[in-house]
Amino acid sequence: MTTSKTTALSASLALALALSLGGCSSDAAETPTPPAVQDSAGDDSATQETGDESATQETGEAGTTVAPAEATPDGSDGDVTGQALQAVQVAEAEAGGTAYEIDDQQDDGSWEIDVAVDDRSVEVTVGHDGTVVETEDDDLDDDDRAGLDAATITMSEAIELAVAEVGGHLDDAELEEDDGTHYWEVSLGGTDRGDDVEVKVSMTGEVLEIDD
Repeated sequence: MTTSKTTALSASLALALALSLGGCSSDAAETPTPPAVQDSAGDDSATQETGDESATQETGEAGTTVAPAEATPDGSDGDVTGQALQAVQVAEAEAGGTAYEIDDQQDDGSWEIDVAVDDRSVEVTVGHDGTVVETEDDDLDDDDRAGLDAATITMSEAIELAVAEVGGHLDDAELEEDDGTHYWEVSLGGTDRGDDVEVKVSMTGEVLEIDD
């Protein structure tokens, strides 16, 4: 009798244990595994943020206003020929005549320009800032007067023609005469041919000779 009860009790315990284990297995099977997509999404988010930061940085660089090149004391960004031509305009306006000679730029950045006014020659000194520093009157040579009367281009135009022909920058220019023939003589520096290149331009705008 005792053996029978013991056997029944053991069977009941075994059944209960089996049911308990089965329940645990079922709960484990029903518990979902966290998807790996979440980590991937996190990576994507980080990537997205990084991309946005890069885009912002690029936009900032593209939108940055670049400061202009620093100008030289004369305000012409180092364009010596341009400075000279501007100085000629200032001198002609000051004297009320036609320029026929410009000397090398001085150490202080100024230019000395001779302007023909009727039978007078007015030397106008133009500072590096484009203002008139001083003027000085003198007599105009008859040869210079005759050459200017025959000219169909100005000294400034002759300078531009010479620079276009050989490059470089202006050193000086003046009205010259040889055997009764007048021409513009333009001296240039920094050309492909070297420095101190002289270009002769006719009074009608033709390049006559290049001497290097």
